[in-house]
This record gives sequence, C-alpha cells and structure tokens, in this order.
Amino acid sequence: MRVGIIGGGVAGMAAAYRLIERGHRVSLYEASPFLGGLVRTFEVGGNRLESFYHHVFSTDTTIVSLIEELGLGGQFTWRESTVGFYHGGRLYNFVTPLDLLKFTPAPLLDRLRMGLAAVYLRRQRDGTRYESVTAADWVRRNMGKGAYDAVWGPLLRGKFGDSANELAMVWLWNKIYLRFASRKGLSQHEQLGYLLGSFGVYIDELERRLRASDLAEVHTGRAVKEVMVEGGRARGLLLADGERVDCDAVIACMPAHVFQKLAPQLPAAYAEKLTGVRWLSAMCYI
Repeated sequence: MRVGIIGGGVAGMAAAYRLIERGHRVSLYEASPFLGGLVRTFEVGGNRLESFYHHVFSTDTTIVSLIEELGLGGQFTWRESTVGFYHGGRLYNFVTPLDLLKFTPAPLLDRLRMGLAAVYLRRQRDGTRYESVTAADWVRRNMGKGAYDAVWGPLLRGKFGDSANELAMVWLWNKIYLRFASRKGLSQHEQLGYLLGSFGVYIDELERRLRASDLAEVHTGRAVKEVMVEGGRARGLLLADGERVDCDAVIACMPAHVFQKLAPQLPAAYAEKLTGVRWLSAMCYI
C-alpha cells in the first residue's frame, strides 16, 4: 500500500516510520523547508533551542518507548521541575503542597481547598463530566474566589486571553491529572522528561531513518493543495505545483481547520465538526 502523509511534524514522521516498518510505501510532504513542525529548533551560540518548549510526562509512555527504540535512551533524562508564581512583586515557589500553604496571596481556606480539589481531580479517571462546565465556574465554586483571583484566573487569562472564561473544565482536569501522575508521591517534585540537545535530536533520527529507507520519500518545501477523492475515498494528493500523487490512503497531520480546506469533499456533518472548533494562536518569546 502507498500512503500519502501531509505534514512533517512529529505525528507525520512517526506515522511514516511505523508504516515503513510494516512494509508500506510512504510519501511525506511538508510545506515548510524543514521537518519537525512545532518541535523545530534553531541555533543560538552553537546550541539548538526549540522554537516552542516541550517536555515529556511520565504518562507519555509511547514517545518514551519510541525514543528508546531509536537509540536515544542515553540522551533522555528526567528532571525535577521548578515552578514559580510571581505576584505583587514577589516570586513564590509553587511546586509542593508546602509551597501552596505558603502562598499568602490566596486566603488560607482557599489554599486548603485548592490542595484538596487537586487531589480529588487527580483521582477522577473520566473527565467527560467536566465538559459541560467552565473551568472558571468550577474553580470559583470548589476552590474559592480567592484561589481563582490569585492563581487560576491569571493563569487562564495568560494562556487563553479573552476566551479564558469559556474554557471547559475538562482541560484543567487533564492538566492536573497529568501533573500529579508525573510525581512519585503527593509530596514529591514533579518529574519531566527531556532530550539532551533538544527534541530536535529525536526529529533528526526519525528523518535519518526515513531517508535511509527505500520505502520512504520525504519532501520539504512542497505544499499539498488538495486531497483527491474518488468514490468517497482518498485516492491521492494534488500538490501546489500541480503534480498529482496517487495513493491508496492519506494521513493528514495538521490542524483540523487547515485539513478541511484541503478536502472540500468531506461529508458535511464531519466538515462541520472540523470548522466548529475555534482556534487560538500562541507566541513564545525567547
């Protein structure tokens, strides 16, 4: 089977790698002149920095296994996270339960409620119950107005801007669940995983293996204009330069609203789901 892959980020490259392992032919197309997507890097003083920050949680077992499989286990390390909260001209440590108790900008009762609520959320394995309530409402009701005003309100506004009050609680539940899962114990520091030399090392090794395979074609600087559909199935790709690439299947590794533009023949109900999500952009300053 020949598979066309749109997008040369982590998802597209990992999909291509697994497909050639199984004997399939792949043609990967990335519009940018480089691979890696959101894990792309740039050089500063001879060192590689990631354009956007990344780390691995202890629950991210799939990527940890792939890093080991690629022979990069010796460059992978777990580090204790350090988190600070700046408030009123002072920087507060914000890692352990004791740090939370010392966070005086929030009332003592709300600090206790924050800790208990975090433990409660960590034990909830199904987050669907939080899809119909906003994080702002849930936090105010269960942690207290003081906790929201001093901690969660500023954090949510900093990340989601004017949309902070619309954010579903399921997002915050998932973040708390992941953070607690990366601790060895309730009172312990969070453990986060990093690749020495940046996650660009991971991208480099995937690229090396793909380019070394007779089953893979990797194209950068070549944008896909449209997914060709026949009989309700994807049958190929039309590139921006006019070339047509026949495929038995297509994997699209890109934001949903971008994919919808490349596949105008999608069923209306499915297309509506793709376009019904409002997207926000993020900027990282280094």
